[in-house]
Amino acid sequence: MKAFKNNETIEILGVSFNGVRDIIRHAVHKEPKDGVYVGRDSKLYPCFDIYDLASEDRFFWNFVFAKSQEELDAKLSALNEKRQTGMNYMKLTDDLHPMAYWGGEDNYDVYVTEPASDETK
Repeated sequence: MKAFKNNETIEILGVSFNGVRDIIRHAVHKEPKDGVYVGRDSKLYPCFDIYDLASEDRFFWNFVFAKSQEELDAKLSALNEKRQTGMNYMKLTDDLHPMAYWGGEDNYDVYVTEPASDETK
């Protein structure tokens, strides 16, 4: 797993995303970037009272990436069935590589899976 600052350029499947907000934009609008499709599974931060509910706008974000809509649909299906593996709705797994996770705060890094050693040869 590799960590990036959330505003840092992140290259995935040969395409450069200008920080996590660029990834979010492509996932939310369901628009591929240069042939890379982005899917998401996100969850609103916990709300403990009516004041939280009225003002909370942060999410935990899990992203999957694919070269086709069909591949993305399969990865999203697997991601939606997966239980969180860590705190804060993290579902990051090498099984869905390439995949990324962001905790939703500006001071949090974005974590991206790395290819298995046999993929780099």
